[in-house]
Amino acid sequence: MNIIPKTFYKKKKRSKLRLVLICSCLYFLATILVILLLNTHTVTTDTNHLSDRAYTISDILNKTPETKFGETVKILAKNNQAEAVQNIKKGATFSRTMTAKKMTITVPNYEKAVLKNYIQVTSQRSSTLFETVVVIIFAGLIYVIGLGQFYLANKKRLTFEADTIAKIKNIRRSPLTQSYLISEDDNKITTELNHLGETIQHQAESSTPAKKNLYAFIEFFEFPIFIYDLKGTIRRSNASFQNEFMATKNLDIFSPYSDVLQFLVNKMLKPTRQEQTFYFEKINAYYAVTVQPIEALERRLMVTMIDVTAYKVTTRAHNDFIANVSHDLKTPLAAIAGFADILANDSAKLPPEKITGFAKHIVKETKRLSSLVTDTLEMTRQPIHLKKKKLNLTALTRDVLENFKLAIQDKALHVTTQFDEVNVKSNDKHLYAVLKNLIENAIHYTPTGGKIYICVTKIAGKATFSISDNGPGLTEIEKTRIFERFYRADQTRDADGTGLGLAIVKKNLTELDGQIDVVSIVGKGTTFTVTL
Repeated sequence: MNIIPKTFYKKKKRSKLRLVLICSCLYFLATILVILLLNTHTVTTDTNHLSDRAYTISDILNKTPETKFGETVKILAKNNQAEAVQNIKKGATFSRTMTAKKMTITVPNYEKAVLKNYIQVTSQRSSTLFETVVVIIFAGLIYVIGLGQFYLANKKRLTFEADTIAKIKNIRRSPLTQSYLISEDDNKITTELNHLGETIQHQAESSTPAKKNLYAFIEFFEFPIFIYDLKGTIRRSNASFQNEFMATKNLDIFSPYSDVLQFLVNKMLKPTRQEQTFYFEKINAYYAVTVQPIEALERRLMVTMIDVTAYKVTTRAHNDFIANVSHDLKTPLAAIAGFADILANDSAKLPPEKITGFAKHIVKETKRLSSLVTDTLEMTRQPIHLKKKKLNLTALTRDVLENFKLAIQDKALHVTTQFDEVNVKSNDKHLYAVLKNLIENAIHYTPTGGKIYICVTKIAGKATFSISDNGPGLTEIEKTRIFERFYRADQTRDADGTGLGLAIVKKNLTELDGQIDVVSIVGKGTTFTVTL
């Protein structure tokens, strides 16, 4: 039995680990560089301010020598032997010395182009602790989220890939003698492959040798298979291949797919086993195409085509999700960094109301970032067995609605309710998230002074929650996409919210065995109905 060597997976694992380590090191080096640049900028600013003050004092002394200054200002004689004075005598414009908390600037004092003495000014250094902590916290947060997403996606992909490929290769290489293992954790694809293998074995028990029955044997497979010779003639194909493509005797059927045709022709010149994935544009599908020389039949090659479209779509969706999360994290981080930089460098020049406003902006963006992280973690949470208990749907709806009382008052919304006493067996956290996101969504899209109608009742013995608004409504295209991650009907990515609310609703209801329907008319409003 031909299997993939364990060393292959070990090398692949080491390669990915090395890549993670390299990326992590570069990321942390970039973070350290940002902190160093921040500290350097602060030191430069302090130096400029203190040197300007020293030259100002020099001008004052030249005009009014009797002027007295505090302990932070010293007048050094021109024959002073201090190190700072010696540095100026060697040609420096001014001399700067620093400790952890203080900075001292020494400048020469000239009167009518004649050196009179030296002015030495000492001041407290500006602290960069707040900015440094903000950078470290958010850099660490982004790193943890990215690392977690990478780990989960990589683990799932490797498990699926290794398990599925191993089973497919087992069936292909030794269909008559190979044993097929089924475990409780197998997904539907691998389980069906196992059932297929068992069927093949049962059929093979009464078959004549494979050399005489191979053509009939490939009909048992439910994925495309065809056999061609070294002249490019298709000798036999199974029903699945003929359904997906057509019954033909020539490889020209693949002429619209030049890369596939080139792959098959190369195997005619060098008939060795090889596997490669191709995209078939006309049928919008990805197939893992494997060419295997048939030892029992000379000058024949068997081609198996495994549909891997679902895997490719899942991988693409995962990459899009990571890209969207990264984009939405940058927006609040940029705002926080911008306002923090203003407060750090110009706080002494800003009026108190401006400082308060900037601080409020930082708090707002921090809350927005926290909401995005929370919703992202909720979306990436793996499904688990939920503990359900008896809940009062009406009371839970009232609690959620009470939490949005201020938001409703701010927009002067008219909320009408019809609450029957309805109990349901469900999970309180999942159900609360569903109600919260639907009510919040209605408040957001209802115009100021608009109307919202909320109903909790039983229909056909099932608990039902519905919420209607008189907002802008949804087009037919928007209705098909509103439950996608990060999709917003108004297409304003930087609007309030994370773009994950309705996606979380859909995910939670799926795990609760619930259902959601949406009815909407453009310009009239939208109604969401949840059935449990």
